[in-house]
Amino acid sequence: MYRRGFESLPQETHVDDLPVDGDIPEWLEGRLLRNGPAQFEVGDQAYNHWFDGLAMLRAFDIRDGRVSYRNRFLESSSRTEAMEQGEIRRSEFATDPCQSIFGRIMSVFSPSITDNASVNIGRLGDEVVALTETPMPVAFDPDTLETAGVVDYADDLDAPVTTAHPHVDPDTGRTWTYAAAFGRQSRYHVCSIDPSSTARNVERTLEVDAPSYMHSFGMTDRHVVLTEWPHVVRPLDLLLSGKPFIENYTWQPERGTRIRVIRKSDGAEVATATAEPRFAFHHVNAFERGNAIVCDVVTYPDASVIEDFYLDRLRDPETHPAMGTLRRFTVPFE
Repeated sequence: MYRRGFESLPQETHVDDLPVDGDIPEWLEGRLLRNGPAQFEVGDQAYNHWFDGLAMLRAFDIRDGRVSYRNRFLESSSRTEAMEQGEIRRSEFATDPCQSIFGRIMSVFSPSITDNASVNIGRLGDEVVALTETPMPVAFDPDTLETAGVVDYADDLDAPVTTAHPHVDPDTGRTWTYAAAFGRQSRYHVCSIDPSSTARNVERTLEVDAPSYMHSFGMTDRHVVLTEWPHVVRPLDLLLSGKPFIENYTWQPERGTRIRVIRKSDGAEVATATAEPRFAFHHVNAFERGNAIVCDVVTYPDASVIEDFYLDRLRDPETHPAMGTLRRFTVPFE
């Protein structure tokens, strides 16, 4: 039954009163917003990977024991261009429409970065935004789900990859995130964003030879935790290989898993540790216990789980869904 979630959903709808089994508590009311890929074909072309599908927003409104529902496509430039021209126009996580040599060369000099923000929902300044792993948050109206457009960051940080899972500090309201910049010397930038701002303040920059694919990170009251899985990329390959983004990364288990702890108050790197090679998408929790960071993560033995999420595998009745293991990492710090 779960495979129906990997088929395209073309309809936009609004239902005022959904059937409810049981009773909804009187005290429960509000709006639940969700985001995710919903369209996997454009014309005669198809996206390769579950993560590539064009984004759809969903809203459940709970009031007076009743639930209403609406869904609406995120009208990103990626989707608008694709629908107008009847073909996939922008590269996604594991789909690259630039098949010709000429197309690949032109994409190096004039890249069309995807704004298909299909992963998460957050806030940026006064806007509610859909998020993905490119730094192009797309604002939308949380009442109607109407797309407003990309929100430009009020800074000059040049980093084409970020996380779709930032954290909000409950004490200060500041958002914490990180961004990766590729080059001869690649860098991770750990950033904070003030509640009323759209400017990313770089709190710490870490130089790295081969950047890791880090879908998320951990955060405690006082620290940011970057977990570098040994699934890494040579930046030149991103420019010249002609492969979709994630296919440029290679599994190098000999590197192990490197955990780096950054103090939020001054950006100091207070601890670094190496663990066995693992791979993960999502951190579950992080907290401090004495002078140690405890970080819980859903991990996999290696990065082959990415291949398990290609749509042809997910739709194969013989394919079993990938199962992660909850692992706890403990890192002492000074």
